[in-house]
Amino acid sequence: MNIKIALCSLAALPSLALATVGGPQSIEVLGYDAPDQKVYILRHFHDGRGRLPQLSYYLLGSKQPQKQIDVSSLYIHHKTQKVDFDQDPAAFNQALAKIQRRLQPLTKVNTNQLKLKVLQRKQRRVKAAMDPSCSLLEYQYRYQVQKSALRSPIQNAISYQPKIQLSQSYSIPKHNKILAVVKYQGIAMEGGYSVEDAVILK
Repeated sequence: MNIKIALCSLAALPSLALATVGGPQSIEVLGYDAPDQKVYILRHFHDGRGRLPQLSYYLLGSKQPQKQIDVSSLYIHHKTQKVDFDQDPAAFNQALAKIQRRLQPLTKVNTNQLKLKVLQRKQRRVKAAMDPSCSLLEYQYRYQVQKSALRSPIQNAISYQPKIQLSQSYSIPKHNKILAVVKYQGIAMEGGYSVEDAVILK
């Protein structure tokens, strides 16, 4: 094996001498708030930072029901009055529990009933973040998720493996809409970690 290729391959792996700081990102679908017509999701960051998950929602009764809205009000630190994702989770967990108590669970839909249509895929070689003397392949996707007449907006994703797939899907009560979750290797560091993104089909 070429020595440079071997060294670049090793550079992509986690160091045994250092604590792993990277990790995947996953989507947890929380449920539907009927009075406010909101679907809530949580993005979890499974890395060494230990930050709070990002709470987001879709306002289904609005003119832009497919727009994901990130919540910031639950992350205000009581001392600094600024958004802080690295604070003690106690206050956040208490506020989140109040929201969860009023949510209806969504009904799971078999992902085989949906189609992830890749509209465009480009690949290019980019410098590795941990070692600029090395490079890796980056895949740029434009895609749309479909089910019969339902469509998501066209989405963009950057993956470090030539694969993108559906991982979860749910029907939304009293709405002709579906929430789908797409998974791909969106983080290159330490050998690569998966990322999930949520989309609404209408």
